[in-house]
This record gives sequence, structure tokens and C-alpha cells, in this order.
Amino acid sequence: MNAVNVGPFVLSYPRLFALLSLAVVLAAAAWLRRRDPEIGDWGMPAILVGGVAARLAYVLAHLEAYRAEPWSALFFWQGGFAPLWGVVAAALYALWRYRGSRARQARAQLPLAAGLGVWLALSGGHALIAAGDGPGLPGGSLPTLAGESRALGDLEGRPVVVNLWASWCPPCRREMPRFAQAARAREEVAFAFVNQGESREQVADFLGDYGVAPATVFLDHERRVGAHYDAAGLPATLFYNARGELVASHVGEVSRAALNSQLDRITEP
Repeated sequence: MNAVNVGPFVLSYPRLFALLSLAVVLAAAAWLRRRDPEIGDWGMPAILVGGVAARLAYVLAHLEAYRAEPWSALFFWQGGFAPLWGVVAAALYALWRYRGSRARQARAQLPLAAGLGVWLALSGGHALIAAGDGPGLPGGSLPTLAGESRALGDLEGRPVVVNLWASWCPPCRREMPRFAQAARAREEVAFAFVNQGESREQVADFLGDYGVAPATVFLDHERRVGAHYDAAGLPATLFYNARGELVASHVGEVSRAALNSQLDRITEP
């Protein structure tokens, strides 16, 4: 899937590329400081200003989703940034900080340009490599919490959301209420909550208070679906349109804003 294991951590490629780009900004800023000690340590403040601006711009663009959970605007680890606004804010901060010297104003833009270049190169290269058809819905039947056996492939012909989860996984527990609410509100979308490796009793006990339809809960005792998708960690969510095309995949907790955006993408004509 769209993620990589880094030691004990699972990072999506976009987050990994962002971290590498920020490291380039800091390294370039340190190099400039060695050449001109009076330029000072400005790399980290610029990143902080840019990060706050990028997050704020994203929240404002998805204000309707954040009205339901306003405190979740602080949950930056869920993702949700507007990179362009972050770069603009960091550049403006550099101009303001060195407002007395046009030469330093110009030099301060170089680390930002280097970081942006690295991010564009990594993101563009990954998009080219990942271009083409993604994995389709897996075959084979799985038992459901309703007591029947169904295949995920039977859901084709309508938009589908596949969510791999387990009750021991804290991010899975946090995101399940918003997934359950979305499943009730978006009847045109087929949701498949595929539990990874737990017993029927464990799954039933956990989902008892969420109002999830038992027929949408699949029990993947052998974790075959996780292997089909080569999931690097849990939770993992995949979004298919009505043509059976994989539109997006996400490893980690999905925010309400991101979930709504992806649901809109897979249901658009």
C-alpha cells in the first residue's frame, strides 16, 4: 500500500516525503548559517510558521467537517495540510525576518526552494511509479458478523470503502465512530469493515455501541485481505469508485475531513 515501515513506525509515502523535504530545508538553512553567521537560526521557525499556516488553510477549506469535531483541528497527526499555503507563509516569514537586507531575504528562500524541489521530485516520481491500476477487491468469501459468508468482490458496481482494522489498535478505535456514522449517512457507498485476526466475540463486543450493520463487518481470521493489499499497518482504508477502480488508499487514522473528501471523490459521476 501507500506506506513504508521505518523501524517500528508506519509512514505513508506523502508523510515520508514531507519529512525528507523538511530535513532538506533544515540542512540547507544550517549550511547558510555557517556561511553567514548573522543570518541566525531561522529554519525551524520558518517550518513552524509554514506548518501552522498549512494546517489552518486545510481546516478552513474543510470547515464543515471540523464543525462537528472542532477540537480535532488540533489533531495534526491525522494529516490534512495545504502545502502551497505553508510554503507561501514560510517564504513571507523569511522576507519579514530579513526585511533590512534584500541579499539575506533572497538567500533565505534557497532552503525553501530546495525543500519544495525535493518534495515535488519525490511525489512526482512516486506518482509515476504507482501509476496504473491498483489492486482490485479481493476474491474469496469471508464470514460476516451477520452469520453469512460474502466476498468483497460482490460489492462491485457501486462505490466501496474497505477498512482494515482491529479492536486492539488505538487509531482504529478512534476512527471507527466516524466511519460508522458515514456508513449510515452515505447509503450509496458500500462499506466493508474487515477485522484482522480477531474472534467473532471480540469484534461483536467492540462494535456493540457503534451501530455498525453486522452484514458490513467481515471476519478475516487469517488476515488474507491484509496480505492481498500488502498493508503495512492498521488501520488501512481503500476507496473504490463504482467502476471498481482504486481511487485512494490511506494507512493510519482518517480524519472526518479526509473521509468526506474521499467519499465525494468516489461518488462523483
